[in-house]
Amino acid sequence: MKKCVIVLLLLGASLFVHAQTPVQTPDLSQVTQVAPAYFGPNAFPVPDVPEARLTGEFRAELSGDLFWGQGVPFADDLTYGPRFMVQLPLWTKRAALTVWMPIVEWWSYSPAIAARRRLTDFPDGGKGIDSGDVYVSTDFHVLTEKGWRPDILIRAVLKTASGNTYGQARYYDAPGYFFDASIGKSLYLNGFLKELRLVVSGGFLCWQTDRGRQNDAWQYGVLGIVDTRAFRLSAQLAGYSGWEGDGDRPLTVKGVVEVPIGAFAPFAAFEYGLHDYPFSHLRAGVKYRLKKFGDSRK
Repeated sequence: MKKCVIVLLLLGASLFVHAQTPVQTPDLSQVTQVAPAYFGPNAFPVPDVPEARLTGEFRAELSGDLFWGQGVPFADDLTYGPRFMVQLPLWTKRAALTVWMPIVEWWSYSPAIAARRRLTDFPDGGKGIDSGDVYVSTDFHVLTEKGWRPDILIRAVLKTASGNTYGQARYYDAPGYFFDASIGKSLYLNGFLKELRLVVSGGFLCWQTDRGRQNDAWQYGVLGIVDTRAFRLSAQLAGYSGWEGDGDRPLTVKGVVEVPIGAFAPFAAFEYGLHDYPFSHLRAGVKYRLKKFGDSRK
């Protein structure tokens, strides 16, 4: 398993070195507009805040996404398609490899959206089908909750440059990565209400914008979880702040409800862009959990 992790990291490093983007100007005084406000919703997503713990379980998730643009008619800006996520425990319940991606997306946008995103080569809008970027994360549960001590989770995430259609601003033809640390603390109860949990997260996110520079961003988020014997609710406020200051400071709010049924949990989520992420987002699907090392929670 360790060899598999090393191979994945080497593969990611090679992608980072060789991927290029059509943007050519490394002038730091000129903004690139390679940023969330000017691209499709899957190009620069705001990372989910993790729970700050690992449970030693194999986890998988299959869902469908629907995005629509804000402030325009519904049909003017649409993106939809399936997504998957899988989390594989490694040599211990305190380490995991997580992979996720939008498998494929169908998209369309109107002339009004073309003007908003400054797509001068496609003033009449467009539509198409694309595959998405792959995210590979190595997660480490470095400190477990005990008494007043919180859970602490760190992760290192690589984004490949596998997404297509840079010219119509669906994805950007360059890799990215982020590192973050999350701190979580729970209050465990014995009645219908089982757990209240709060997580705060902070880190560093980076993506290449042309051959001579990159955009560096501070990443941040807060997550609240309410777990009951019948359902589970969570809400997060998260975003990141790039240095260019032109469309690269997305902030979103997201709510999720799931209903555990044995090893499965159907769920629905809604995300709303508050700043530099001009989309509303609905996700519905099912999660699957298979215990391997045992649950690290109390």
